[in-house]
Amino acid sequence: MNTAGRLLSIYDRLMSHGQGSDASMLKVWAEVFNLPSNLHYTEDEVVTCLQAVRSELGLLHAKLTALGVPEDLMQPGMTRLRSLTSTTNINAGWSQFRGEASLIENRLAFAWANWTLSGQDEEDMPANELAALQSELDALETSLNDISAMSPYLKDFTQRQINVIRAALRLYQIQGVKPVEVALNQVAGAYTVEKSRVEAEQAKASDEVKTVFARASAFIEKTAKIADNLDKIKKAGETLHTLAANISPLLTWTQNQGSC
Repeated sequence: MNTAGRLLSIYDRLMSHGQGSDASMLKVWAEVFNLPSNLHYTEDEVVTCLQAVRSELGLLHAKLTALGVPEDLMQPGMTRLRSLTSTTNINAGWSQFRGEASLIENRLAFAWANWTLSGQDEEDMPANELAALQSELDALETSLNDISAMSPYLKDFTQRQINVIRAALRLYQIQGVKPVEVALNQVAGAYTVEKSRVEAEQAKASDEVKTVFARASAFIEKTAKIADNLDKIKKAGETLHTLAANISPLLTWTQNQGSC
């Protein structure tokens, strides 16, 4: 799927949401983005997703402009979706926007753009594979919270990596593999910069702590391999992006420690 295809999918989910016309845009968007609608952080998550959509709208406009596409072919769909994703509207009712949002010309702008940019499609992560990654991340975080013997530094370090990857997986449905790649590069930087301190903390840790830390490292490596498979930008048959190849050496020692 490409940038236009992902925006088209978001638009279609918006049109088919099941919250009813009296629901707030916050609840509507929570359903569109597969977020829980009644938690204290729901609004923050919705705002983050809406900002990502607006970023992708800007990216799509830039891509089409670079191809010489006239502005009138992008409208009114792009302008209307941008208006719908304004964070100032999240507490307003869906009924205020439903009429204009459902006009057929809105969808057409993204449908033809999706066809035009089909050469930029990346592999799509199956929904069940994405759900499995998120579930594995939940289980890892539960183990991290339950373990009392882990030093505050090591627990904070691991939690930071979990948070970065969780946020990237949340944005995958909107921005594709890009935020996952950025997150993994950030994780790789953390493991590189803090390697000495992490090694020292883990060296004196219990086997239980080492096992949890090794699970975190294995999950990071697994996510990197998935990201590599999704990003199929190739030249002369060679993949240019090899996140797993760059990250794996940083993680090998932690996994070996965990298996001791």
